[in-house]
Amino acid sequence: MTVANNQHSVLLENVFGLISKKVDKSQANHAEQFSRILFKNISKEDLEDRNDSDLYGASLSLWNEFVKYDAAKPSIRVFNPEIAKHGWQSSHTIVEIITPDMPFLVDSVRICLNRLGITAHLLLHSPITLKRNSDKTLDAFVEATSKAKNVTKETVFLIEVDRQTSKKALDELADELLSVVGEVSLA
Repeated sequence: MTVANNQHSVLLENVFGLISKKVDKSQANHAEQFSRILFKNISKEDLEDRNDSDLYGASLSLWNEFVKYDAAKPSIRVFNPEIAKHGWQSSHTIVEIITPDMPFLVDSVRICLNRLGITAHLLLHSPITLKRNSDKTLDAFVEATSKAKNVTKETVFLIEVDRQTSKKALDELADELLSVVGEVSLA
């Protein structure tokens, strides 16, 4: 469950500190802003039994997809992170979604998971208002109320679901989510 909790989190401050130290200086500021947006509504309960290195890894994994996202089609990634391969781990399967913001996204994703009988153990979603350059790279995060030119709104999801153990199950979940997001965009 994700409910806004404005209490200071030492764990999240450690995550933001890791970003400042480890991410290339040319991207560190934007990566930290992105992580603060991503985690701004995470509940205290959802932070229990987590460590800073895995939250850092999850945030950076989604950031690396977000920074190169071009909005031509939704980006959906479903995988089981491993330390040797991804630099972080989770006991759950991770779903990352990046898509232009639109109504009914969150409910549609939840309905899809329920229909498939898959439990979401963590579902973070954040609409992000931003400007991208002509080459689709991130220029700046902007306030949601901004009236500036070339402002777009994209939504990112970081979801932890029941562990899917086969490549077929991972691919089927990704395909199903892609279909759902496509249907929402048509509506």
